[in-house]
Amino acid sequence: MKRDRTKRTCIRALAAALALSLTLAGAALAAPEGATVWGYSEGLAQCELDGKWGYVNGQREVVIPLQYDSIVSFQLGVAAVNLGGKLGVIRQDGAYLIPPAYDTLLPINCGLYIAQQGVNWGVVSIVPLPDGAGGETRVLYSLEYAGVALEERGGTQVLSLTRQDGTVTRVPVFELPAILAERGAPSAQFPLTRGRLPNFTDVSQREWYALWVDVAYNVGLVSGVGGGRFNPSGTITVAEALQLAATIESRYLDDSFHKTAQTGPNWYTGAVNYCLASGIIQSRQFTAADYTRPITRLEMAQVFAAVSPVEDMEVLNDPERVRASVPDLTPGGTETEAAYTLYERGVLSGVDGSFTFRPQGTMTRAEAAALAARIARAEQRLEFWS
Repeated sequence: MKRDRTKRTCIRALAAALALSLTLAGAALAAPEGATVWGYSEGLAQCELDGKWGYVNGQREVVIPLQYDSIVSFQLGVAAVNLGGKLGVIRQDGAYLIPPAYDTLLPINCGLYIAQQGVNWGVVSIVPLPDGAGGETRVLYSLEYAGVALEERGGTQVLSLTRQDGTVTRVPVFELPAILAERGAPSAQFPLTRGRLPNFTDVSQREWYALWVDVAYNVGLVSGVGGGRFNPSGTITVAEALQLAATIESRYLDDSFHKTAQTGPNWYTGAVNYCLASGIIQSRQFTAADYTRPITRLEMAQVFAAVSPVEDMEVLNDPERVRASVPDLTPGGTETEAAYTLYERGVLSGVDGSFTFRPQGTMTRAEAAALAARIARAEQRLEFWS
């Protein structure tokens, strides 16, 4: 039996991310004549016309309006923007993760930013934190400091917070994930590391999946297949799915599986045993002959709907509407309920703009990266209807 776990509050995503925006591309407008399109990063490129900036997709369609005074390229699914002289942070659908209210925003690890408003400094987060009074806040360290800076001290990166009286509090950056976990922050077990990006030769920055490969790689859930390649169109096997599920479960619960070298007759034996012991899969759900074949999308849903972070997630999308919207699933069965669970929690959006699931189809490595990234990072989960 799976152990009891404390319910964690997850961020309500404001709208669909890039994968969903691409399904709506037919309604998008082409970049205006005379606009300059710059290099692509994670599926989107900066676009400028007459001093106003926005973003276009791989088809040069405007997906985030040209309304900003300045912008930066997307990295790990977020980008800082300047609107009317104030800085904020957006997702790839244009929704604000940090509202444009700051004079300075300097990124650090874990989705945190050093923030300045006037003469006051603090630290803010792209995911909301419990405020201790039943609500939420994006402020980790209150904007009450005379200065906040990243410093190198004794070979360790340190966040230095200087109070108005001159006293300084120093927080090693490597302690930030634990601090966020203590605050009850979603995704604290899967912290983002600034600048840790893959360089796979077969992942084009124009493609929809570049974002998901970057995020899943950054948080340590996926890697390449060798030779500098990721093989995004390759299928994921049952064994690979169970290894990924076991790693996510172990990281979330902070137990020893993901920290220990696995032994056994096959590389995946430890993951199979861990998933059985954790209740992620049941005995005889898969046979020994199954592990090396591609996993079906329905089997993938059954596995990942049973991992602890998904079980603990907030429901983002109305269950009744989800059941009415997925055209190739029938409500009522235990197997299909797992797929509905992933839609409800904003982890799956289907293979097209109609939410089609394709239960007996296989799942590519790119799709598995998207699944893992959304499970790990709360700010990337998809809300289909406002």
